[in-house]
Amino acid sequence: MTRWPPVAAMLAGGILGAAQIGKVPAAMTTIGAEFSLGLTGAALLVSLFALMAALGGLGIGLAVARIGPRRALLSGLGLGTLAAAAAALAPNTPLLLLARVAEGAGFLLLVVAGPGLIAACVAPRDRGFAMGLWGTYMPAGIALGLLSAPLVEAQGWRLAWLGLALALGGAALLCIWLVPRAAATEAPAAAPILAQLRALAAARRPLRIATAFATYNVMYFGIAAFLPARLESLGAGTGGAGAAAALAALANAGGNLASGLLMRRGVAADRLVVVGALGMAVTAAGVYLVPQPAAVVALAVLACGIGGVLPAACFALLPRAVPDPALVAPAVGLVIQGNNLAQLLAPPLIGALASSSWALASLPLLVAGLLATLAGRALAR
Repeated sequence: MTRWPPVAAMLAGGILGAAQIGKVPAAMTTIGAEFSLGLTGAALLVSLFALMAALGGLGIGLAVARIGPRRALLSGLGLGTLAAAAAALAPNTPLLLLARVAEGAGFLLLVVAGPGLIAACVAPRDRGFAMGLWGTYMPAGIALGLLSAPLVEAQGWRLAWLGLALALGGAALLCIWLVPRAAATEAPAAAPILAQLRALAAARRPLRIATAFATYNVMYFGIAAFLPARLESLGAGTGGAGAAAALAALANAGGNLASGLLMRRGVAADRLVVVGALGMAVTAAGVYLVPQPAAVVALAVLACGIGGVLPAACFALLPRAVPDPALVAPAVGLVIQGNNLAQLLAPPLIGALASSSWALASLPLLVAGLLATLAGRALAR
């Protein structure tokens, strides 16, 4: 029997966790000015959120099955709430950066534990739909964070960030109340960790999925993190730029849902990876090549919509990519680690290139699109 209330509570937690990523681009210019960071330095606030996952995503994936997914989920929500509040109140740059690292650690626990708990809460016939909903947590959350831009403009970034921290705390309380302990009956994996790692490497396909997902995120965060600054450089106001970036993020969520529908109709997931990577690369590069604000917004929305078919396809491929169900959680951790490694490294690089010329910022997006396409073709083979 499907229990939708706990699924909704966990989805709310995932969305509000991801909102802690989207809140940074909405306030990047303001924070950069207050702390004298510049565009490149402010971009570190996006990257440091991913630091813990980039260093330990696979390890967390191995650990979650042992400590229990429900405990990991609630710990992630609690840590994320406290760290988000600390970031909103940070008096100086070091404490702000440290809080962002802690936020990233909490988010990692949340997103690794979420899929297994959701699968345990739904009937088999509803599992695909439920996982498709979960796949929207990142774009929907980033859109929510970006929508804080008008509040940043009117009341300042600290109040906006504190409000998002309180909302995340509310989601944590909902999960404590609604997520049943029975959903966390997953037994620890019997195989030793080293044996699991060897099996994961031997399977190869998880590594290819992780590559495709990581390079997709170079393109996605290349838009999500810098679209407001790009539009402001073309004369747009802070509120309007943040709203445009939120629209692009919502288009990405729509792409995730469309991907699920296409796969239900029989379209191969690996084909969606290739199409999404190619289409996103071309349109994302155009965001930093065309000089008209309206065209920039249109290209960003199109790029995020087309690229949105890729994450859902990757998550659909994962269960079939491992030889043992016990390897699913480590495989999810591997994919998240690759995702966050891209999120850690790409924004400072793109920010540095954009500081010289916005046109140069298109180069990493084109290279990432090529690598994602090659990974998709390898999956098809």
